[in-house]
Amino acid sequence: MSPGSSAPQVQPSCLGLWREENDRLVRQWRQVVAQDSGQPLKQQAAHHALEQFRGLLHRLQGLPSALSVLPLELTVLANTLTLGVGLAQRFMKDHASDIQQGLERVLNAQGVPLPQSGDLWKIIFQSPFLPSEMLCPLHHLVGLQGAIWLTDNHPGDLTMLLCTVMNSQDARSLKEVLLTAAAFHQGLREFHAGNLPLALSSLQKAAFGLCPRPVLAQVHTALGACHRKMGHPQRALLHLLEALKAGAGQGPPLLEAARLYRQLGHTTAELDSLKLLVEALSIPHSSRPPLFPIGVELVITPPSSASSLYCGTQSQAKHLLASRCLQTGRNEEAVEQYLDLLASLLDGPLTRGMQRSGFLSGGSQAPRAPEVFLETAAALIIVGRFQDSLTVCEELLSRISLLVPQKLWLRQGEPRLRPALSSAPSLSGNPSEHLFCLLWASAAHLLQGQAHAGLGARREALEEFSRCLDLLFRMQPLHRDVDQGAGGNVDQGLSGDVISSHEDEFPSEVCLPMKILQRLKSVTLISRGLEWVAEGQDARALRDFLLGVQVCPGDRNASLHLLHVLWRLERKEEAVALYQRLEAQANQQQEDSEGFLPQYLESFMNWIRITDQESFMQELRKSLQRHPCP
Repeated sequence: MSPGSSAPQVQPSCLGLWREENDRLVRQWRQVVAQDSGQPLKQQAAHHALEQFRGLLHRLQGLPSALSVLPLELTVLANTLTLGVGLAQRFMKDHASDIQQGLERVLNAQGVPLPQSGDLWKIIFQSPFLPSEMLCPLHHLVGLQGAIWLTDNHPGDLTMLLCTVMNSQDARSLKEVLLTAAAFHQGLREFHAGNLPLALSSLQKAAFGLCPRPVLAQVHTALGACHRKMGHPQRALLHLLEALKAGAGQGPPLLEAARLYRQLGHTTAELDSLKLLVEALSIPHSSRPPLFPIGVELVITPPSSASSLYCGTQSQAKHLLASRCLQTGRNEEAVEQYLDLLASLLDGPLTRGMQRSGFLSGGSQAPRAPEVFLETAAALIIVGRFQDSLTVCEELLSRISLLVPQKLWLRQGEPRLRPALSSAPSLSGNPSEHLFCLLWASAAHLLQGQAHAGLGARREALEEFSRCLDLLFRMQPLHRDVDQGAGGNVDQGLSGDVISSHEDEFPSEVCLPMKILQRLKSVTLISRGLEWVAEGQDARALRDFLLGVQVCPGDRNASLHLLHVLWRLERKEEAVALYQRLEAQANQQQEDSEGFLPQYLESFMNWIRITDQESFMQELRKSLQRHPCP
């Protein structure tokens, strides 16, 4: 905040009193900031001071604009805006409008007509009638205007604005704030665009700028991420250590350290970093910057979920730790982490009171609770805790069974998702949630089947696999001729949800579950086929393996199971034809499920995969040489 500037003594009694009032408010507020009082008390004092500044500004702007009064008026305006922005923790449209009004009053006082368009700042600073007393509050407003443009992502306007006052000694701290924040923003933009050398240059400028400790931690974290992607792990680690030394917001550097250790193949260090991340996110801390003055913290917007500086919530960190333990073969530890995460989700506000919408969505910053159930059940199967896995799946089914639709119709020719008649309850007006409920319920039955198989209960396993398939085949195509029949109003004759069959035009939230459902059909058919094989019923196994190949033609695993049972059933010609197709495809890029399959389904595919496919093909090749087909 700025004390009042000196000005020609027009109406000296009023002008002097107003200047003293401004200076008194500034002194009082500086005393509050210097005191070791809590944030609520400071906020209360700030609100009181803001109201007084607004009242003073209202009195000043109620007069005709005059050069003798404008230095004080602009000072009060700058102080009012600074305090208002600090309380709101963001810049608003009203702030820009207030600055615009102040500039217009400067031009009116100078007798300059208001332009229809153009840069008011440039006009004002090029004016020969600009008193020196007005420079200090104008430069303060320059800083505020630049901060607004920076947060609105207008770096070009900011650059031109700074050029107008670059040689001035006034308001240097605000200019430094803007330059540092601009360098940081530019560095992050270049980083996310993949321009790593340019990102490194801008981030290094920001690191040497006017950075408070929380911002310095973000800058060093971004530098660490940049060096990691450039293949400089030692430099990346040094920057991450500097970020941790800053002492504020340790989540992002710990998550970035986990990424670095994963890239280097240091699994233990990666998991240790994730454990520290979980602990760091459990400690409540206030990221609220000081109410005054405006610093880099206020100009820099919080990182989005797509940013490398976003470390997520504690639930997300626990989920990442659990899944990484499972992926790296630390299965017992993965189970403990999953059970802890599941307990925290069930005890949290999202599921307390059985609120369906919260339970399904998990909130905007947490893993979906049904997926945590399924991943927990899969992890329990891996460690041989089959009964516990059955219990987890039963708990999930009890929560979502009423939300599973009786039928899902796949509409042809209309690329949009819309609800039709359905026996399932409404899910916030979003029929795509029915897809997810169908997916989760089907996966729960699939995992229950595998758990029963682990217990040696083949009949129960076959029943669960069949229940899974019954659910999956509730999604049926709606042919165009049927769609256009009965006057074209097919929805009145169908029960279920109607969705488009044009996958390329689906929203992502619809495409993903549909792809997973198709793969889930193949996996379930293979699983049931393997149970039939164990029962000695190869004919039934053959039927399921054939359906599995038809559902996912690019699934090599399904084709290998089919090949195996064809050969055992002495259907040599069909086996040889399939074998030749597989050999021809051996050097071609196979469909890779990684990247869109959920963790629980990835785990399941490992159980049904033929572990040594090459040995199996070599054995079959030798058998063909010994017993060639006629």
